[in-house]
Parts: sequence; structure tokens; C-alpha cells
Amino acid sequence: MESVVVLLALALPVTLGSLWLGVLVPEDTPARIPLIWGHGALLGLMLVPQFLWLQNALGLNLSFALPASASTILILTASILLLRRKPVSGPTQPELHALRKTTAAQKWLFMLLLILLIVRLTLLGTEIFLRPLFPWDATMHWATKAKVWFEYRSMVPFTDNLSWLQAFGEGVFTDRHPNYPSTIPLLQVWMNLATGEWNESMMNLPWLVCLAALGGAFYSQLRIAGVEPTLSMVFTYFLLSMPLINTHVALAGYADLFVGAAYCAALMALHNWVSRKQAWQGVLLILFALFLMRLKIEGYMWSLTLAPGLIVALAAKHAVIRLAGIGLLCVIVLALFRQVAPESLHPFLQQFTPFSMKGLMGIIKSVFLHANWHLFAYLLPMVAALSLLLPLSVLKAYRGIATSLIIAVGAFLFLFMFTVFSLGSANFTGVGRLSIQLAPGLMFLCALLSNEILARQVWPTKTPGHR
Repeated sequence: MESVVVLLALALPVTLGSLWLGVLVPEDTPARIPLIWGHGALLGLMLVPQFLWLQNALGLNLSFALPASASTILILTASILLLRRKPVSGPTQPELHALRKTTAAQKWLFMLLLILLIVRLTLLGTEIFLRPLFPWDATMHWATKAKVWFEYRSMVPFTDNLSWLQAFGEGVFTDRHPNYPSTIPLLQVWMNLATGEWNESMMNLPWLVCLAALGGAFYSQLRIAGVEPTLSMVFTYFLLSMPLINTHVALAGYADLFVGAAYCAALMALHNWVSRKQAWQGVLLILFALFLMRLKIEGYMWSLTLAPGLIVALAAKHAVIRLAGIGLLCVIVLALFRQVAPESLHPFLQQFTPFSMKGLMGIIKSVFLHANWHLFAYLLPMVAALSLLLPLSVLKAYRGIATSLIIAVGAFLFLFMFTVFSLGSANFTGVGRLSIQLAPGLMFLCALLSNEILARQVWPTKTPGHR
């Protein structure tokens, strides 16, 4: 019986997000099935905790039945809308048609990588089933709230240590980060409310769903961007097989995987909306930008980076946007600096300290030397260098997503080189976690540029007369 309710707790948010996305996405969209189930699962997993938040805000005890009933009603509504939709003329399964056009070798590679991903997800699932809550941050920053809120059936307040002492611990609780957003703890509460008991393994199954959903969303958006199926699957495998990302699933409980998935989904929607002007991509961009701010404090920072990318992408065609964008960019840059450890900004302006150099060395070791990202740290600079050989007219299509990622990487470097958080880079405790938040988006841009490079064969070649 426990397995049934756990599956129900996972199925409700996945089905809710997927069916409503199915209402928005046209039937002739490439890779439509992985698109609506990938993005839909991510949206559902982030939406259901907001139902619990609303339930608490209305003064009701946290329960599984009420949000589940609301989700079921919304699922039935979306199902009715889908059943009443008029069938479209022409082929409705462009993905199968695209796969048929590939060579036999490409088909075999596609299927091999898909099977390997299924095996990997299965093994990661067994890790979650067999292991209780283990990671340090998960037990000190996130599950503290989930445990208390589950036991009290209410979002009782968490305060800083001093406030907790002044209140003599009456009616308030404390942990290392009492101001963290509530979405991740409420997701764990949701899973435990389904079973009616505290289960540190079952409550972490959404991390496995998040990884699978990221893969579906990533593959489908590459297909919509014009990347052929096999190359899209190759880069999807690159992403989902990254060691540190897999570690955050096997040792579930951190928010960083969800932040990375949401930021990547927002970036992908930004790029394809600018390129193809599909309204539903704009909806995805807005939703994931909003959910980013409900996942972790850094989510505010990454949401802010989306605005410059959008401005740069649209400014070439609209003079008003170009003029307004200059002022808005200044505001965004100031907000980014304020968001990233404002207390350490003044010392940075005075001098570049040796401790900041330790932070830089920590970044280099974590990204280039440690077994966190396979060879992605070497692939990305190589692809970026080769992309400079592409025609300018081609590169213009990527200026939006590139702008957002350049600003995000700049904020990342500033955080670990010029603030008190450089300690988290020097001892490798924080730099890896924040890398997860950027890696999926960077991989998407890498895949897009690789597709352009392979299609145009821009790498230098020998001249016919050279020996």
C-alpha cells in the first residue's frame, strides 16, 4: 500500500504539469512527448508545494488530501480540454519521422544511449530506496524544516539562532539557513504526507524524477532548436551522466539539482522563444523564472540574468527596447552585486586579496581536475573557440542565451573569488553545488554551438596544395 501512495504522490504533480502543458503545446511540435512530460514534471514538482504553502496560509493544517484533490480537479479539467481539441491536419508525430530519416548507425547509437540512461536512472533509484537522508546540507538546512512541518502539520516559523534564544525556543525553530525558500522542504513534506509517516528514503524520490524530467526537457528543446535526434541524445547523455549531478540524486536532499533544472529550462525557453516566437515558450520562460525564486536564494540571481539575455536578443529589432534595456541592465547589475554577498563587496573594492586567489584555484581544481563533470570543462572552451569561426549572422541567433550565461558565470566567479564565500571554493564545499545550477544551461549552449560547427564544418583544414 505504501508503494501505491508513493507512486500517487509522484504521479499527481507529473500528470498535472504535463497535461496542462499538453494543452498549450501544438501536436506537431518536434519531440512533443518528452517535451510536455519533461517540462510538465518539473513544473508539477514545483507547483504542488505551493498548494501546501497556500493551505498553510489559509490557516489549514497541512494534509495530502486537499492538494491532491485540487490537483485531480485540475488534471480532469486539462483532460477535458485535450479531448475537446480538434485534430490537426498533417503528421502529428514528427519525431518518429525524423528518427526514420537517420542512418542505421545513428539509430543504434540513439537506442544504446537511451538504454544506458534508463539503466542509470534505475540504479540511482535503488540508491535512493536503500539510503536514508545522508548529505550534510540536506540534514542541516532543508530537511530540518520538512521534519518539523510534517510533525506539526504546519509551517511553524524558523528564525536565526539569536531570535530562537530570545524566544527560549517557544513556538519557533532554528537551523543553519532559516530564510531559505520553502519549496524543497514542502516537497519532502508532500511525499511524507502521502504515506502518513516520516520516511527519509521515499521523500527523496522527486530528485530521481527531476533528473529524468531534465533529460526529457533538454532533449526536446534541442530538437526544437533544430538539432538532429542522435546528436540531441548524445548531449542528453553527456548531461545526465555527469558524476556530480548523479551524486545529487543518489545523495538526494539538496536544492541545487532543482535550481539547475529550472534555470536550464528557463534558458532553453528563452532561446527558442526568441528564435521561433512560440507563445508557449514564453509561458515556460516566465513560469520557470518565477519558480527559480521559490527554490533557493541563488534563484533570484539566476532569474535576474534572464532579463539581460532577453533584452540583448530583442534589442536589435526594437530601438525602444534597446534604450530601455541600458537602464534596466544597470539596475540588474547592481541587484546582482547586492544579491551576491553584499557584506564582502567593500573589501573587494579595496584590494584583490590572496584569499581570493585561493578561491580561483579552488574553482579551477573543482571544474578541471576533479571528477565532477567528466571532460565538459575542456569541451566547452573548445566549442566556444571553434564557434568564433562561425559566420556572424549565425552567432547572432545565440546572443540572448549567451548573454545570460556570461553574466551568470561572471556572478559565479565573483562570488567565489571576491567574497567571503571564496572559502566554499578553497575547501570545495560550495563551488560544486553552485556549478550544478549552471552546468545544464551551459551544456545546452554547448550542444547548440556544436550542432552549428558540425553542420558547417568550420574547423581549419589543410589547403589542397599543402603537404
